[in-house]
Amino acid sequence: MKKLSRYLEKCIYIVSFIVIFWIMFLLLFFSNTLKYACKKEFVFSNLVIFNVFLIILLMYFIIKNKFRIKICNLNLDKIVKICSIVFFFIQLYISYNIFFETGWDSGGAIVPAARTLLNNGNVAPLNDSYFSLYPNNLFLVNIYYLILKINKSVGIFYGENQLMAIVVFNCAISSITCWLIYLIGKQIKGNKYAFIGYVLSLALIGISPWMVVCYSDSFVLFVPITILYVYTNKKIPCVLKYTIIYVMGYLGYCIKPQAIIVVVGIVIVDFITFLRKNDRKALLKGFLGVVISVVLIILLSKGLNILYQREGFETNSDKTFGLSHFFMMGLNPERLGVWSGEDVDISLGCKNQDERVKKNIEVSKERLKKFGGYGYLKFLSKKMLTNYNDGTFAWGEEGGFYFIQVDDRNEQISMRLKATYYNDGAHFWLYSLGAQFVWIITLTLVTVATITSLFIHKRRDSQYLIIILSILGITLFELLFEARARYLYLYIPVFVLAAIYGISDIDIYVFGRKKDEKANIIYSDTLL
Repeated sequence: MKKLSRYLEKCIYIVSFIVIFWIMFLLLFFSNTLKYACKKEFVFSNLVIFNVFLIILLMYFIIKNKFRIKICNLNLDKIVKICSIVFFFIQLYISYNIFFETGWDSGGAIVPAARTLLNNGNVAPLNDSYFSLYPNNLFLVNIYYLILKINKSVGIFYGENQLMAIVVFNCAISSITCWLIYLIGKQIKGNKYAFIGYVLSLALIGISPWMVVCYSDSFVLFVPITILYVYTNKKIPCVLKYTIIYVMGYLGYCIKPQAIIVVVGIVIVDFITFLRKNDRKALLKGFLGVVISVVLIILLSKGLNILYQREGFETNSDKTFGLSHFFMMGLNPERLGVWSGEDVDISLGCKNQDERVKKNIEVSKERLKKFGGYGYLKFLSKKMLTNYNDGTFAWGEEGGFYFIQVDDRNEQISMRLKATYYNDGAHFWLYSLGAQFVWIITLTLVTVATITSLFIHKRRDSQYLIIILSILGITLFELLFEARARYLYLYIPVFVLAAIYGISDIDIYVFGRKKDEKANIIYSDTLL
């Protein structure tokens, strides 16, 4: 059993190394030459950014050894709490000044449905046109409806500012997520490494304009990281822990299916742990948590379905787009794996679910046959670049993105912020380059962690295995199905946590820091 657990761990390390190396190789050497969907142009290439990061590390190494500078101990816990609160208000200020209503799914169906419920209107016209196709978004509609209803009762945002009520929640979620990254990083590698991860998260999430968009990507951001926090928190009793994890995973799945990936990672790692320790008591507690979770999930599912029906949502399951549709769309050679109107028409042309699955598989087989082995690998590489070569996470790439724009709140401030965050703004290159720079650094550190995991460490902790499995899961999901960089957004916290392992490994194996065996965590005064 122990040998099997070691073998499975080794397989995870090998696969993660191959996948992450594939990503970095494409980003550094093929991002400018390959044609792929939603391609953004940056002022500097990824290779230049990578080399600049190496130079920064080299300079740090020289300064550290020459001057032996030690930074005094800071109360990082207090600093992070204060920064999280301050950044919440900074996010609100930015959002208020760049606010707009977007189109696509958000402005085309979800927000209108929430507003219709708020005004006691008839949602029936949206049933066949959208929610029969994508019924999973009904839960998000009700969340937005509840927020707008509270806002209406309190009386804060009206008229063109109504959706700012949702944006406030997005900003709070963003700040809490960054704070949770620090707390988990502190548990796994110590507060100083966690603080560096916190800074990375502020750059990728804290000042990201995605907080102003009312859609699942920004709203579900806290789910994977909260699940990881619950998992790593030793104070929570085992049964309660797994109940929270599974129920929260289900609710996250109802908002955005990709959120469930972290729960799958936990199940796999717990299975490996059981093989190694053969702890039957822990297995029994975990099983009890599963039983309770299943009962609660069934009750929640039935309760939500009753709620939807009372509101007037009568979806037709024969029209629902399943995984076979998204797999087919992920193989579209003309659209290079992103959303395709042609494929939507193909699925809409089928009378029922069985016919749709059959047609989707038929088209998918034809496309795979035309690709061939090498052609499919090249196609997947293009999808990988679509997913990973954008530190803005496909900001502005959806149809009708800036659907309804409002007048400038403050002529000087709003104009400058819009020029920085809007794709056609004069200074957008500055934001996009900064975001790309931090994203490449984060992926580089993730690469370091995968290299040391395979070639140096005998075994990582269970948290790392869950983190890397989550990264593998979301990568595989986007390779097989519809590609889009924004689908990675909810897993930015997981990438940052993996980067924290990379920071720690650099400090040990490059800068010569040593592990404190008593604390079983790595401390360092050097990186700060």
